[in-house]
Amino acid sequence: MIRRFLSIVILTGILLSMPVLITAQEVTPEPTIDTDLTIHVVQRGENLFRIALAYETSVAELVTLNGLTDATRIDVGQRLLVPSSIGEPTPQTHTVQPGETLSTIAELYNISIELLLEQNEITDVNSIYAGQVLSINADVSSLTPETIIPTQEPIEVEVGDENLPTLSSNIHVVQSGETLFRIATNYGLTTQELAQANGILDPTVIYGGQQLIIPNLPELQLTALDLPAPIQSLNVRPLLFVEGETGVIELSTNSSSVVTGTFLGRDLAFIAQDNNLRHIAFIGIPMFTEANIYTIDLRLDNADGSQSQFAFNIRVANGGYGSQNLNVTNENLVAPAIQDNELALLTNLTSAVTLERTWEGVFSIPAAAAMNAQYGTRRSYNGGEISSYHSGADFASAPSTPIYAAADGVVVLADSLNIRGNTIVIDHGWGIYTLYAHQTAFNVALGDRVVTGQVIGTAGSTGRVTGPHLHWEVWVNGIPVNPITWTQTFFTS
Repeated sequence: MIRRFLSIVILTGILLSMPVLITAQEVTPEPTIDTDLTIHVVQRGENLFRIALAYETSVAELVTLNGLTDATRIDVGQRLLVPSSIGEPTPQTHTVQPGETLSTIAELYNISIELLLEQNEITDVNSIYAGQVLSINADVSSLTPETIIPTQEPIEVEVGDENLPTLSSNIHVVQSGETLFRIATNYGLTTQELAQANGILDPTVIYGGQQLIIPNLPELQLTALDLPAPIQSLNVRPLLFVEGETGVIELSTNSSSVVTGTFLGRDLAFIAQDNNLRHIAFIGIPMFTEANIYTIDLRLDNADGSQSQFAFNIRVANGGYGSQNLNVTNENLVAPAIQDNELALLTNLTSAVTLERTWEGVFSIPAAAAMNAQYGTRRSYNGGEISSYHSGADFASAPSTPIYAAADGVVVLADSLNIRGNTIVIDHGWGIYTLYAHQTAFNVALGDRVVTGQVIGTAGSTGRVTGPHLHWEVWVNGIPVNPITWTQTFFTS
């Protein structure tokens, strides 16, 4: 056995020392890219195994196709050749972010603007809007592994045991003391939605360390922003506005700036933070706003005396609200003049922006009662035409039952109104107000500071009502919006 081993070693050494002649016919040709391939742009949190799984291939094949030397490292933004399961390049998608243009998106994916226009049936290069999903189908027939270049800093990925799932961006690890309700509200979900996404039969039973799938998080993607100085970042939530709901614009600048803007013909109220380097504005999307694409115009007055202007498009969708007819015995209360006067009073009151923010997190429900009428329902009175809508949420509170402040704030109205009856309005700062109508009695007065859960009055049937209840509204910079959204969504940190 030893003699045989030594023979093999000697023979190997001889072979290695011999010159090797390679003819032109023996040279391995450069790999060509089959048209049955497409391009995958690596997203943060991905590894080769997950990509291979998505395209029904293997890690080894991806390594070979792309000439990779280390299968444990891939780069965010790296373009990988992957097999196309249908024999043609499979379109990927790109969700347009505020600040992106067709030009920057085309450059990001190394395709022409003309191809991008054709693939998405776009006729006007300036018509794209935030939240729009574009098909990206790059031509890979002329590409080689050398042309697919990483565009961002590399990230560490673990391959290891490929049967073990890795954490991705839409996984939440339960911490001690957390509840499913609190986790759901953190992500703008209902408890039922989160339970269904994770196959949880009993929403009261979760445990520390449990990994929950968060179903509504968008996939992280590369961005192709083209923001004018001094804007460093721009974030709009949600990317699709809905009539009657709340939108938020946040931007950061690298120098002190004063930010103003307009949307739907109304001024935006930006709150400046961190020495005028961070700016946030809350937007109430008015009811009856026609579903369409609208422009948000921003202007920055910079510390050096210069000005910057920037505009981007946003889509507003229909809220899908129903309609109903109500019979009111006192027809004076449905007279347009009375409704317009009360609306003008409240609009003026809630358009003032207090710089001190008093609320944290989500709002609390203001009554220990079931909600029996939701926001947004179009309304007609006594069989007439639809002339208004339900501007709040109603709770079936019995007469004289407590009404609670939904968040900390200052009472700016405690008075009797024609339609809303005995009404309290609380200012929570930054242009956010809550309103509590049809009360029997007040427990607070004008100018009082209140805290979340404090009893501010009792339910009743004053004003234009068909029975006793609490009517609750949330106003955002002079626009009444869906109040229930504010009990489910963290609009700011």
